[in-house]
Order: sequence, then structure tokens, then C-alpha cells
Amino acid sequence: MSMMSTPSVKVKLGTVHYPDKPIVNLKLGTIQLTHKPTASLRYSFAAGDGDDNKTLVVFLNGLILPQSSWAETISQIAIKTQEANNLRPHLLSYDRYGQGLSDRDPNGTHDVEDVVTDLYAFLQAFTEKELNSRSPKHLILVGNSIGCAFARLYAAAHPGTVSGFIFLDSIMAHIDLASLWPDPDDPKFDEKELPKGTTTDQLRHIREKYRTIFDVYSSNAEGLDRSGLPELLPLAYTPKLQGPDGPPWITVIGHDPDTFAAENERSYGVPQALVNKYINPIWHEYNEGLTRLTEDEERRAGPAMAGRCGHFIQRDDPVLTAERVLVMLHKTNSTWYAR
Repeated sequence: MSMMSTPSVKVKLGTVHYPDKPIVNLKLGTIQLTHKPTASLRYSFAAGDGDDNKTLVVFLNGLILPQSSWAETISQIAIKTQEANNLRPHLLSYDRYGQGLSDRDPNGTHDVEDVVTDLYAFLQAFTEKELNSRSPKHLILVGNSIGCAFARLYAAAHPGTVSGFIFLDSIMAHIDLASLWPDPDDPKFDEKELPKGTTTDQLRHIREKYRTIFDVYSSNAEGLDRSGLPELLPLAYTPKLQGPDGPPWITVIGHDPDTFAAENERSYGVPQALVNKYINPIWHEYNEGLTRLTEDEERRAGPAMAGRCGHFIQRDDPVLTAERVLVMLHKTNSTWYAR
């Protein structure tokens, strides 16, 4: 897997800092959307430096971890911008309906298009409440897992509004993960193709396990209907994304294949050899496609591997995540760089 090169920017990379006193004031807030007035969305907001700050970074959750999974990343961004005497952007995370601290969706469930509609309404209400109705000039979306798909759908619905994207182990939106495993009961299946030390019974077990957990029709705690996602995003590299000044900046980061394989073995009893044969290569290929969502080759970064990280990169390495955000800020907004 290729590794991203880091441009020369004035940030301190690669170290974790835990100050005695927090240097970021994280405000916890609540917003009721006008089209769902009986339910509240909870968010965490760290205001940026300067009265005319027009850069907003929004962190988009996956299906499992809530907004609290971004807290250490936000802290590290605050620390590193202060150490480098840079201006900090506005930093925002939130829980969708049915997640974390937010209320259940008043409609009971919601689909992926509802999420995009809600996100737009939420950002409008947030801008009015916290930014005095001053819309950000530079909007950066940082997503993990299915949050990456929401970022793509949001940008497609509102072209020209997002300057940069950071995709952290994006979901493969076009397929059912269970379908990546070959069917050992298919007459065309050749048992000799199995990695050494693995069996058809193991393959059969993991296919069923994945179908139960990851099928787009399977239930989840959030109440999110994912069934329309493959039709909306059938390919990794399309629809192309458009930023406010042309093609947007895109950074794609994938999991460490060995760490991910070990996670699957611990969580689902899948031999690592099966994950490395049938899942990791296809996921990396998908990540390569994501970089092509921007038509400007100079605005593509990755796919890179997040060493020793599983699927939840922001949890496993918040320092790396913060560093990628800082680099993205430098790329999208040179005026952010100096006080």
C-alpha cells in the first residue's frame, strides 16, 4: 500500500501531548431541526480562533462509535495548532438520531438520504446558532466507515460546498460485505483456493456471521436503513465531487491489514488468512477508487495505511487523524496557516 507524503507545514507530528489543563473548550450543545422538532441532536463544538474564522471541520460518525470517538482527535488538533502558533479552525462533531447522546428519530427509523437531509439542516441551524449565520468558506468533512458515504452523498447533493474530504476506512458502499466471501457450497468453488490451514466450515461460518451483522437489511441500534446505499453509490470513483474552487482535496486512509485481520479473528473467529485473502485486497482497491473522486490528481492523497489501526482509525490513532486534518487545512486554506 502506498503511503502519503506530508508537505512541509508548521505542525508537530507524531507525538501525543496530554496537558495538565485542557487547551480546548468543548461546548456541548443541542439543536432541534425544524422538520423534526420533537427530537434533539447533540453536538460538541470547539470554536476556532479569530472573529472572522471561516473554516469548519465536521466529523461524521460511522455506525458503531458515537461522536465521543473524535474527542481526542479534536484535543490533538487544538494542542498542535497552539504549539505551532497556528489558527485553530472551528471543530464540530455530532450524533445522528439514535446515536450516542442524541434522541431517537421521531419517525422511528431513517435512511441514508434522510441522514443527508438532516445533516444539511443541522449545519444550517448550527451556523445560525454558533457562527452568527456566517457560513464557512472552507468546509472539511472527516468521516469514518459509513460516515464517508454520508460525506459523499452530502457533497453530491450540495455541490461546490465542501473544500476537502478525509476518508478513514470508508465503508464499501456498493456491496454487501458477506458477498466478498466465496460460497463454499457453490459447485464452482474450488477448495484448493483456500489459504493453508483454513476450512470450508470456517468460510461457511463467517459468511453467515457477516450476513447477520453487515447485511444492508440487518437491524442496528441507530435505526438506520442502509438498503439504498449500493444504488446511490454503486462505484468508488463516481459520482465525481466538486469543491468551491474546482475539484476538492481528498485524503484516503485505510486500516492496517494485519491489525484488521487480527480484529476479525478476535471478534468473529475468522482466521486471519481468510481476511487477508478475500477482504483486504478488495478494500484497498476500493480505497484507490475513492481517491479518483476528485479529478485533479494533485489534490489526491493516498490511499495510505494507518499503521496498527483497525477499522476505527480515529479511536486507534487520534494523533494520526489530527495530523491529516492539519495537512488538509494547509492544503485548502493557506490563510489558516499563520496568525
